[in-house]
Amino acid sequence: MACAAAVVYAVAFLFGPTYTTCSSGTIGPDQPFATFGPGSCRSANFFEVNASGPEGPGQAARALFFITLWTIAPFIALLGVALRARGHVFGVGLILAGFTIDATSIISMGGGFVFALLCGPLLLVTLIATLGVRVR
Repeated sequence: MACAAAVVYAVAFLFGPTYTTCSSGTIGPDQPFATFGPGSCRSANFFEVNASGPEGPGQAARALFFITLWTIAPFIALLGVALRARGHVFGVGLILAGFTIDATSIISMGGGFVFALLCGPLLLVTLIATLGVRVR
């Protein structure tokens, strides 16, 4: 369930109209002091807003790194559950790594914290439940 939630949220965050961008034209550009005209705002997606920022595509690339990391964290934990079910103690470490990676999203100010709210509790329950399982 955490895997599905992470993928759905990442797709909605990247491609959905989750941002607003505004612009205003100028009136009288040939005059000594330009006056700002009426503004217009519209919905935009992640790529429209971040790739057109002051740092260009580099700004979007940095954010994409973390969004990708937070999206694959539940899959890392899922691999850990599969390994633990087969008797490998290393699986608990992968679950802990997945939870820790996902928990780092709480510091994001741009919407990444939702990964921690959606997937964090599910991964924490998975970690606790897996610690209680005794493999034969």
